[in-house]
Amino acid sequence: MTSQGHMYYIVLEWQEQGLLQTAGRQLWRQGRMVCAPNDCPQRLPCSNPECEGGGFELGDRVAALLASGKNSEQNSLICRNAIHQDRAKRCLHTIIYSVACVRPYQRQKTPVVASNSTVA
Repeated sequence: MTSQGHMYYIVLEWQEQGLLQTAGRQLWRQGRMVCAPNDCPQRLPCSNPECEGGGFELGDRVAALLASGKNSEQNSLICRNAIHQDRAKRCLHTIIYSVACVRPYQRQKTPVVASNSTVA
């Protein structure tokens, strides 16, 4: 939970989109979560009711962000079932996500100044 002696949290935000029955895409789900680095989900589940065992692999992305020393990343991912051997079972859902390392506000301690002078 600390990086170089500082406490921080991970903020994940995402929007999942999928194909409509007709042309176009629709927003299926969106979410936001705040977690400690060791409690972040490895995978977000796919909301497509026809998708079996799919999801979005975020664990490696969060780990890479933490290792890089950067504060945030925005990107997109496809459902892991997009690469399914059976073409009929491929899922075309995607997420647009952002990951950020956030340090909670901590009040700075006021330094105590010692004085050798006396007031008369």
